[in-house]
Amino acid sequence: MGQMRFRIHDRDRVPSDSLQRIYVADMEEMPWSTRVSWEGDELVVERSTSDSGCVHVPWRVDGHGQNVLTTTTLMERERPYLLEVELARGLIQRLRNRLYIWELIGLETSDDLLGQLHAATREFSRAATSQQDPALASAAANRALALGLTTARTLVAGYAEQAITGRKKQAPLATLMGVSLSPETPLVKTRRQLVEACNIVQLPIAWRSIESQEGRRNWKHTDEQLAWCQKAGLKVAAGPLLRMDDAGVPDWLVLWEGDSENLFRLMVDHVRAVVSRYRGRVHLWHVASRVNTGRLLSLEEEQRLQLVAHAIEVVRQLDSRTPTVVSFDQPWAEYLAHEKEDLAPLHYADALVRADLGVSGFGLEINAGFRPGGSSHRPAFELGRLIDEWSIWGLPLMFHLSTASATSVDALAKKDITVDLAGDPGEDSSDAQRQWAAEVLPLLLARSAVQVILWNQLSDRLPHDFPHAGLFDANDQAKPTLALMRDLHKSCLT
Repeated sequence: MGQMRFRIHDRDRVPSDSLQRIYVADMEEMPWSTRVSWEGDELVVERSTSDSGCVHVPWRVDGHGQNVLTTTTLMERERPYLLEVELARGLIQRLRNRLYIWELIGLETSDDLLGQLHAATREFSRAATSQQDPALASAAANRALALGLTTARTLVAGYAEQAITGRKKQAPLATLMGVSLSPETPLVKTRRQLVEACNIVQLPIAWRSIESQEGRRNWKHTDEQLAWCQKAGLKVAAGPLLRMDDAGVPDWLVLWEGDSENLFRLMVDHVRAVVSRYRGRVHLWHVASRVNTGRLLSLEEEQRLQLVAHAIEVVRQLDSRTPTVVSFDQPWAEYLAHEKEDLAPLHYADALVRADLGVSGFGLEINAGFRPGGSSHRPAFELGRLIDEWSIWGLPLMFHLSTASATSVDALAKKDITVDLAGDPGEDSSDAQRQWAAEVLPLLLARSAVQVILWNQLSDRLPHDFPHAGLFDANDQAKPTLALMRDLHKSCLT
C-alpha cells in the first residue's frame, strides 16, 4: 500500500468533516481507493498502489469558499510535503495548462488576465522557496491560491465570451437550455416565466407515479405536462425512463428483489410502455440516469449496465428516429475513493459505445456542493477538462446542473445532505446559486460539444433530492438564477 504524508500549517483550511473527501487519482484522474488519517501533526494519505498520483483536497480559499484543489503528480517520499505549497503548485500548473489549450484554439488573452496569473505565480514562487519557514510558505501559498482562483474566473469569463461570440458569427447557437420539471404541472405564473428562459424542458417519466400499483398505469400528469410543452413550443426531453436507484422505481418492485430476470422484464416493460405512448411527440429520450452510482435493489454493476443496454435497444426498436441519451452523476468519480465500485463513468460510457447500440449522446449530472450524492465545488475551468474527456467519442453532451441557494433546513429535501455554498460563505448566501451558474452556464454554452443544458430541479415547493437547489423557492418565487437563464437565452440563443 502506498503512502504520502503532508504537513498542514493551517488546519482550519481543511473542513473538519472533509477527510473522507480527500483522495489520490492516477494520471487520467481516476480515483484510487484512499484512506486518510491524522498521525500527530501529519496528514497521512494511503492508497492501494505505490504509483505516483495527484491528491485532491477540499480547501477553504480566502474570498472563494471551499473548492476541491489538486496537487501536481506526487511521488512517495519519507519527508512530508507541505500541503499548502503543493496545492498552490497544482492550481498554477492546471491553470496554465488550461490557458495554453484555450490559446491554441484562438483565445486572446488580456493584460489583466496575464497580470493576475503572474501575481499568483510570484506568490507561489515565494511559497516554494520558503518551505524552511512553514508559516511564511503557507501564507504565500494561500495568497497564491486566492489569486489563482481569481485568475481562473477571469480566464473562464474571457474564454466564454470570446467563444460564444465566435460561434454566433458562424451560425446561431443551437444549444438547448432549460429545466427538469417536477411530476406536478407547474403553476401558470411559473410556466410563463419558464417559456421566457427555456427552449427545452425535461418531462419526468416518474415510474413511481405512473405505476404506483403494479400493472395499473396513470398517464394523467404526464399527458398534461406534455400538452403544455407542445402548446408553448418547447422541445421535450423525456425521462429518465429508468432512474437507476431505489427512489426511481415503485415500492412494489422490492417484491422482485433477487429475481433479476423478472426485474429486467418489469423495467423494460415500463420503457416499452412509455416509448410506445409518446414516440413522435418528444425530441429526446433520456433512457437512464445515475447509471454509475445508483443503488437499485440488488443489481450489480454489470447487471445495471446490461439493463441500460437492453433499454436502449428497446427504445431504438420502437423509435429509431429520436436521439437517445444515458447520463451519469458525480462525473469526477470521487465516490470511487471510498466505495467498492470497479467502473468509473467513462468506463460505463465506453462499454455502451463499444456495444454499438446507437446511443446518441451522454449526460453528466453535477449537483455541486452537496454530500453525499453530489459533487464537491471545483474551479469552473475544470469543466473544460471534463468536457474534453467526454468528447473523445464525438457524441453530443447533455449537462444536468444544480447547486444550493441557502444552507437552512429544507424539510422537503432528502435527509442528511450537507450543503456547501458556492463562493465565500461570508458573503450574502442568497445569490450563491446565481454566482455559480453565472460562471458555469456561459462556459457550457461556449462549447459546441454541449448541446443540452438542464437545471436539475425546478422548485423547492415539492419533495426533491437536494436542499434549496430549485429555480423557484418553497413559495414558488423565482430565484435570481432564472433571470440569468432568461438573459442568456435572449443574448445567446435567440
